[in-house]
Amino acid sequence: MGTLDKNWNSETEFAFNGQQEAQYPMLLRMQQDFDFKIMQQDSGYLLSTREYLDIESVDVSPLFQTLEALEQYINKNMVDILYSYLFDIPNQDVKDLSGNYAIA
Repeated sequence: MGTLDKNWNSETEFAFNGQQEAQYPMLLRMQQDFDFKIMQQDSGYLLSTREYLDIESVDVSPLFQTLEALEQYINKNMVDILYSYLFDIPNQDVKDLSGNYAIA
């Protein structure tokens, strides 16, 4: 995992091709069913609520070097990510993704 380079110019939304859709079903589902964005930089990928140049966006995953690693993270943590997203709990209030929430 890494940290996101906040240089917006170096970041683009990742678009699946046909073969990748079958390889990464959880990422595709998050993108199509819940309108999350998979953001790509030279250093890796992350899942975000970001619209282009949207300052109020939230990165909902750490930065991963590969799509495979991001897919595994989403597969393991999908319920917690969606809970936080759907019930508007900021990412920093989710103490850990094992179910121990800090709800103010």
